[in-house]
Amino acid sequence: MSDRSKNKPGDINRFLSELNESFSIITDLEQLKDNFSARLKEIFNTKEIHIFLLNPDLSRFQPVEKIISTTRAENISQFYVSDKLIFWLSVNKTFLVIDDNREIFNFLSKPEQDLLHELNVGLVYPFIVMNQVKGLVCIGKKADKQYNLEELHQLKVLLDQAGFAFENAYHYHLQKERTRRMYRADRLATLGELAAGAAHEIRNPLTSIRSSMQYLKRRLKIPSDIEIADDLISEVDRINEIIEGMLSFAKPQEPKKESINLKTLLNQSVQLVSNLALKKGIILELFYHPHNEWIIADLAQLKQVFLNILMNALQSISIDKGSVLIEVNEVSGIQSTVNENFFYIIEITDTGKGIEPEIIDKIFDPFFTTRNDGTGLGLSISYGIISRHGGEIELTSEPGKGTKVKIKLPMK
Repeated sequence: MSDRSKNKPGDINRFLSELNESFSIITDLEQLKDNFSARLKEIFNTKEIHIFLLNPDLSRFQPVEKIISTTRAENISQFYVSDKLIFWLSVNKTFLVIDDNREIFNFLSKPEQDLLHELNVGLVYPFIVMNQVKGLVCIGKKADKQYNLEELHQLKVLLDQAGFAFENAYHYHLQKERTRRMYRADRLATLGELAAGAAHEIRNPLTSIRSSMQYLKRRLKIPSDIEIADDLISEVDRINEIIEGMLSFAKPQEPKKESINLKTLLNQSVQLVSNLALKKGIILELFYHPHNEWIIADLAQLKQVFLNILMNALQSISIDKGSVLIEVNEVSGIQSTVNENFFYIIEITDTGKGIEPEIIDKIFDPFFTTRNDGTGLGLSISYGIISRHGGEIELTSEPGKGTKVKIKLPMK
């Protein structure tokens, strides 16, 4: 028998009290999950603790580590709002002890049973907030014995508090993201005004410089001088391309929206970069889950966004056997009792070198680039295109592990 299993009720109550106190001071979702899981394993002598929270974007209960992850997790375990387990927890609002309720376990769907078995779950408890299931904790089977009534009572008190703690931490996490997006939008608006003024002031003298260089080139006789003139004209043209990009960012064209097939568009974008992926030995895959394939959008502008992101992803991978995965899901967001809007969530995830945390907030700024040959306008232009389509674009990354770009687009 382990030392922890010898704990007296007073010891367990003390541990529970200490853990409960931590709920009020920890607002970081990952830190809360780590602290909660570690102490729960210690108190109840179990090796498995799995915490799932409702992701409102995808209408799924996902592990906390998936929600806060910056990269794509393979074979992620998750429950769906339509699952029988979620229905049972919503109605009963209590523990489901697997071994004591085999008839309920058998009532669950085969995927649910397989997932609970895979996670070695002995007990499931819902996080009920405002009379709704906002999460659940799956506790592994105990190493020494079954849960008794006293332990279940103690556990209920603790988990009810934990549910509110996780809900608050999750809202804090989302609020930080919203604040960061608002700050970025304000900063990009200011930069756009500066870029428009700069582009106008630079373009006029640049046109004169190019015309003068062409005139002087016709008078040159020495081949080396002519070559220098050609190089200078090429550099002027490169500056002009940058200015065109500045104007695209600062004074963009409004999207010409029409009904287009999103799945076809993504397949075409993948085909256009497939040769580069093949040359670099990179796996390039598209997983399209929605039944619907149509969206009201500007075909050319969305293709520009997808190609830019895919090229960035492929160029970030310097070694063979890397991967770029595109995953598309369909979600709904209820804005009123009579109006329901549907969105596509498009996630493009690579296994490249990633981006350092200190520069991640600058990644959508015009002229900011991590490549020597980049202009730093691709992502800022993409940000503007997605915004003008009424969508959102977010980028998360972890150095050495890769980058994920998440795009949310309304279907109409």
